[in-house]
Amino acid sequence: MNIDLKGKVALVTGGGRGIGREISLELARKGASVAVVAQTENQITQVTNEIVSNGGQSISIPTNISVPGEVESLITNIENQLGYIDILVNNAGIRGPVGFIQNIEDDEFLDVMKTNIMGTFLCIKYVLPRMIELEKGRIINFSGGGAWTGIRGGGPYGASKSAVEGLTRTVALEAKRFGITCNAIQPGRVDTDSFPILPNENSRDTKSVGPEHAARCIAWLSGDGAQEVTGLTVNSVEWDRLVTNGEDPNSALQKTVTTVINSFTNA
Repeated sequence: MNIDLKGKVALVTGGGRGIGREISLELARKGASVAVVAQTENQITQVTNEIVSNGGQSISIPTNISVPGEVESLITNIENQLGYIDILVNNAGIRGPVGFIQNIEDDEFLDVMKTNIMGTFLCIKYVLPRMIELEKGRIINFSGGGAWTGIRGGGPYGASKSAVEGLTRTVALEAKRFGITCNAIQPGRVDTDSFPILPNENSRDTKSVGPEHAARCIAWLSGDGAQEVTGLTVNSVEWDRLVTNGEDPNSALQKTVTTVINSFTNA
């Protein structure tokens, strides 16, 4: 599978560790210039240094994506240093509190919403005008556990991911006529510092997966082969497994899509 992202500029939020780190490195391997963004400056600097040491182009910009002014400045900064953004990967997210709804504090719920949905919304809001002007762009959001079925003990997280699903479909509908795609992926249960496997998950024999599946799926969604793909939620683990075993990427997509909105064809 040949993916060429040379000349493309990518913004990856939550890019300093875990899945975001792997996505940043994968997009750089495919030729993209990558802006690595998170609040942890030392981590995003390490990722940028690794990309540059391997011959790529990257900058790191510490940003709180839940603050409108910081996001607006971020987009301007990236445009000035790397060029206009072609690819937005809204990876940043937090688990939030673990507990039943009646035991969740109000501010705990809002903290999850600020990062997982407000942060995603703000990044999309501030990259869209330029994408619309240029009539091109790829936006990839992160779905997750509980977005469709609910998640016992993880209500705020599940609710935030349901909101991301709705936002993804709305952006896909609104932006399709400008040549912009917007999709979401389900990365599987990746064991990271931010989302460690919990004791109750171990008791259910929860199987964790690596971040490389999400990274490879996102690289494909960012490339020319996926220019007609929009409004979908993709199981990236199963998609990557099929493609690794020789399946055509678009054929694998049809077998691993969670959400298909038929009205996109007439949007």
